[in-house]
Amino acid sequence: MRKFQHGGLWLVTGTAITWGTIGVATQAIYNVDTTTSLFINLARMLIATPVLLAACWFIVGPQMFQIQRRDFGILLLSGTFLAISHAAYFAAIQATGVTIATLLTICLAPLVVTCVSVLLKFETLNGRIVLALMSAMMGSVLLVGLHSPEGTDYNLLLGTILSLISAVGYASMIVCGRFLANNHHPLQVTTITFGVGTIVLIAVNLVNGVVVVHTVQGWILVLYLGLIPTAFAYWMFQTGLRSVSATAASIIGMLDPLVAALLAWALFGETLAATGIIGAGMLMTSIFLLSLDKSA
Repeated sequence: MRKFQHGGLWLVTGTAITWGTIGVATQAIYNVDTTTSLFINLARMLIATPVLLAACWFIVGPQMFQIQRRDFGILLLSGTFLAISHAAYFAAIQATGVTIATLLTICLAPLVVTCVSVLLKFETLNGRIVLALMSAMMGSVLLVGLHSPEGTDYNLLLGTILSLISAVGYASMIVCGRFLANNHHPLQVTTITFGVGTIVLIAVNLVNGVVVVHTVQGWILVLYLGLIPTAFAYWMFQTGLRSVSATAASIIGMLDPLVAALLAWALFGETLAATGIIGAGMLMTSIFLLSLDKSA
């Protein structure tokens, strides 16, 4: 565990890269299936949670359920925020496309995390962290732009509102995780958070009506979402939070749109404009600045 902590920055970076595949995979599901964002989230959580539970029991053992009342309350909040964030983000993709949904969610979350972390005195800002934050935000905007693809019928207002909800939920989950990172095993935090999130999503799906995935391609993509960018990535993320501040973790999360843009180029032949290349460079600069800052 000590060896992992020294590489916390790179564990969080690896997590952000993995998360960058979520938007593309989700859009691919929408292209081949008629399911809803709520069921996609529920399905991937139902896949990820048993995997995490088995791994946590194998590594942590019966102690995984030995949690103080205060920490359990935080875990309940974290799981609820996780479910809200995921559901809102997937719905935003459907309403306004991957580009704007990702841009708003990823760029607004660090602002919320930074403000809350400073108010709660989790951390103090310095010039290098502020510069990394501004560089990442500007880079994200330049990378993905603000224009919807031509010929689409997106609801930009609804998508923007959903993205804002997702950003606040995501930021709140990061802050909750920072409360717990030093007192519990990363798998323990991740497993219980996902268990709570799964229960919330089951209730929401029952209320709104369940629209299952009905294509083989759709289930393959859901299986990928559940195992790789969900179960494995969130375990890496919680491990990284042991030695990385909440602000730094949220800034690194801005690599998400860069990965999405590279995948779009590789899979669909999309190209980056000059501003997009500059934006990618600014994102990488922000990660470099954080890697130099020991306080981050």
